[in-house]
Amino acid sequence: MARHIEKCAARRHVDIKSFCISSKIEPGGIQSMTLRDQIISHDEIRKSISMFVVAGAHSFSIVEEPGFMYITSCMCPNYTVMSRHTVRRDALKMYDDEKQIVESDIVKALGRIAFTSDNWRNDSTQDEYICITAHWIDCEWKFQKRIIRFGALTPPYDGINIGDDVYSCLTKWNVANKVACFTLDNATYNNVMIVEIKRQLLRSTRLKLIDNVVDKIRAIVRHFRHSVPKKKKFYEVARQIYHLDAKKRLRGDCCVRWNSTYLMLDRALYFKCVIDHVIEKDHDLRQYMINEEEWEKVSTIHGFLKRFYDITNEFSDSKTPTSNVYFKGVWEIQCLLLDMAKGELEYLVDMVKLMQNKFDKYWDEYNLLLSCACVLDPRYKLVFVEYCYTTLYGEKCAKEKTVPLKFYLRYVAYLKGIAMWVNNVIMGIMWVLPITVLVEMKD
Repeated sequence: MARHIEKCAARRHVDIKSFCISSKIEPGGIQSMTLRDQIISHDEIRKSISMFVVAGAHSFSIVEEPGFMYITSCMCPNYTVMSRHTVRRDALKMYDDEKQIVESDIVKALGRIAFTSDNWRNDSTQDEYICITAHWIDCEWKFQKRIIRFGALTPPYDGINIGDDVYSCLTKWNVANKVACFTLDNATYNNVMIVEIKRQLLRSTRLKLIDNVVDKIRAIVRHFRHSVPKKKKFYEVARQIYHLDAKKRLRGDCCVRWNSTYLMLDRALYFKCVIDHVIEKDHDLRQYMINEEEWEKVSTIHGFLKRFYDITNEFSDSKTPTSNVYFKGVWEIQCLLLDMAKGELEYLVDMVKLMQNKFDKYWDEYNLLLSCACVLDPRYKLVFVEYCYTTLYGEKCAKEKTVPLKFYLRYVAYLKGIAMWVNNVIMGIMWVLPITVLVEMKD
């Protein structure tokens, strides 16, 4: 009996005290043979009911049917029957718990991860569905595979949109940097989809370290742009409830162009109240809920990118830009990067360091011609160049960097003087030659 109790799977959640015979004496002097103080885990019952509903694809309302309630009352009279809303919450919580376990296993994978993806269409509703499966070798060198995405796609069903959906799935599971390969069928849109995924995976200058909140806004914008009824409702809420200018529109971005990302964040901040209002009422968008801390991060990123946006507009504002504008703009960008690299915001500090590496690749040494063009600008002169170098490198290093510039300017002035002397000589010859001819003719 003791060996059976240890192996009995049906009683593994029951305390050993439940198997003790009750010492209660019934009327007539007969000892009761019932179990004493039966202990039942209500949490395990709730979990088992949730698994029953999910595994059998039953409706959540099955727990409120009289037959189900009668079964539970017979098995456990002390158990309180749950409502369908409680079962739904338990099922979602179970999904989140299992997802964290799978995500932890994927992150601990020894190498890269292979993915397979397949799409199909429901002929009755014409809805498109996608299934993405991850394959990897775990720490014990055992082959593992898990479905990480199964659901409906948002129209239009083209390669670019499907590629965005796949990349969004990879970022949610934190496996965008561990992709080994994709195995697909021969559908024509898969070629475009792979190109889109590769473009997003290989982009090295994107805002990698802040993509969590940026991707949320990008997904929200894409959701409203692809759904005409929801887009119409969004702008009605903006106009009628929050009295905003509905002529302004949410903007998407190109992930490799910071200026477009700035414009997307700028418009998202303008419609901040509307976005929060709509997400609270739209179940499909609740996974993209943005809290106040994330909105503060968006505001900080917006202010940081605004400086780049303004400087870019200075470069491209005039139809005939001149080289004297570039020195001041490049200096302002380098000062901004140095200031942000010393800041307290970790997500911006790490990102700025990557940006500095990209900046130094092209502007580690300022172009001498750009410095000369700035000196020739009557608004700046040599004093401004010396000031810029001093703020970046210090007074001693600034003097060393301006020495070649001074020599170059003197060399230019020397050449200009020689050119003027040669010009004067030529002009003198042109005056002397006719007089000599006239004298000879007179003689």
